[in-house]
This record gives sequence, C-alpha cells and structure tokens, in this order.
Amino acid sequence: MVEDRKHRSLMQFVKKILDITSYHSKDDLVAFRSVASSEYPAVVPLIDEYIRLAKRADTEVSAKVAKPARKRVPTGQMHLFDLLRDKRLFSSNAELAEFAEKILPNIKSNRFDKMARGDIAARIIEYIESKDRRTREELEASMREAVESPISKPSDKKSFASKWEAIIKGIEL
Repeated sequence: MVEDRKHRSLMQFVKKILDITSYHSKDDLVAFRSVASSEYPAVVPLIDEYIRLAKRADTEVSAKVAKPARKRVPTGQMHLFDLLRDKRLFSSNAELAEFAEKILPNIKSNRFDKMARGDIAARIIEYIESKDRRTREELEASMREAVESPISKPSDKKSFASKWEAIIKGIEL
C-alpha cells in the first residue's frame, strides 16, 4: 500500500489556498484588491488570481460540452483518495460532504458547500491518517468491495456509508 503521508503537507497547503475563496466572496476579493493596490502592490497579482478562480467557479458549464474520457483505475489499485472521489460511491459532492460531516468531528456540512470533491476527500484522509493503519486498510478494502459490487438502490449506498462510518469511528460491526 502506498503511503499518502508524503503528500500531506502539499494537500494541506492547497486546501488552505482554496479556503480563501470559501471564506471570501468575489466582492470581498475586489475590495481587498483595491486596498492592496495602494498598500501592498506585491499582493495584487495574487488577489487577481483568486478573483479569476472565483469567477471560474461561478461560470455555468453547458450540458453540450463533452466530458473528456477518463481512464478507470483498476479497483485493486485504487487508493483511498481515488475511492473517495469515485462517483460510483458518492455520486455528488453533496453525498461526499454528508459523509464527511458524519465522520469528521466538529465540522458542519455547510463548510463543504463550495469545496471541490478532491478537497473534501483530502479533509477525510487527513482525519483518517490520525487513526491507526488498520482503520485505513479496512476502509479501503470495504470501499473497493463497494465499487466492485453493483450498488443498485440508495439503501445499498447508505449501508456501505454506515459501515465505513463504523470502521472510522472504531465501532465493532
């Protein structure tokens, strides 16, 4: 199993960078830019990039745009980050955010409203890394099993999510 710890500091850094757009509106960023232009001119290009990022987040994508074909990683090679982002397990960001809310202590779901799928997965992984290695291995094995099995009903998804929650919280099944 490949350790994700070597990327932990990078993931935390990226998460902090992206959190700025979660905490501040586009209007806030424009106001910051006007103040920075006279007080901190070196920061203006950085704020401009955040404004561009916020504008891109507001853009609606046409349904006619074809999604690029994604190569599926064989299930046996998928790691926790890939599994958490896989749409077969969590078909929407809201489902992943709901799962994160259940397992992460002191986090409210509205905290995840505007976060990218990868960012939510990164938060979950950071928390799981604080647990013992066995927890992570059990969770990965159970998620791989869920990906391989046909999940046909919403109740199937809920039972898998409940099982994963029990694994993470250390509850005996």
